[in-house]
Amino acid sequence: MTIFDWLDRLAFLRGEPAAWLAALTAVVIVVAPDLRLALLALAGQYLAAVLLFVDMLDPRLAVVKLLVGWFVCLILYLTGRQTNWGRAPEDLTAAEAAAWQTPKWVRLGRYRLPWWALRAGLAGFTLLLAWWLARQPTVYLPLTPENLAHLNLAVYALLALGLLQMALADQPLAAGMGAFLFLTGFTLFYSNLDQSLVGLALLAAVNLAVALAVSYLAQAKRLRLAAHSAIE
Repeated sequence: MTIFDWLDRLAFLRGEPAAWLAALTAVVIVVAPDLRLALLALAGQYLAAVLLFVDMLDPRLAVVKLLVGWFVCLILYLTGRQTNWGRAPEDLTAAEAAAWQTPKWVRLGRYRLPWWALRAGLAGFTLLLAWWLARQPTVYLPLTPENLAHLNLAVYALLALGLLQMALADQPLAAGMGAFLFLTGFTLFYSNLDQSLVGLALLAAVNLAVALAVSYLAQAKRLRLAAHSAIE
């Protein structure tokens, strides 16, 4: 069974269900407490995105985008294994480990909230805002036909949640996942305007270049902290 057969089996998800699936996997990436869960959601988001791409592109080109996305996930997975998924090295002092890890609580005025609850609230608000914008005729994406109106939800949600993830992330891998959400949203928008092979190839190259940059930054941060700990 080929990947095209699998796309045919998933045809019931095409259209608005795929847009919601892409948006919800993006929410999982923002909220997930573990980078491995976020990476799994990113792989699912690429599958949802390809179901949107097949409405605009030749299925063979859409599958290439899926393979590029999963190759990005493979790079991030190998980087996560090498950097212990952003966990602090074992030889750090308690103070260094506390500075390395994301705080579990955040204070808003008189209130003290779990960090995951704040992320979930912001992600939910961002998704609702994207859904509201997608329903406003005055802010429809340019040159989007009526039969592809669901692209508005997917593009707005991926762009907004990608920016939110980059703003909240304190680790290169987590920030990189936000960047890939943003890039997928932009690619969906661009593919509706231009289906040329040159443009699609450039976007694929950008995704791979960003994956390599994220991998380098994640490993460099860990090596720098390890070297600092060894000096002390």
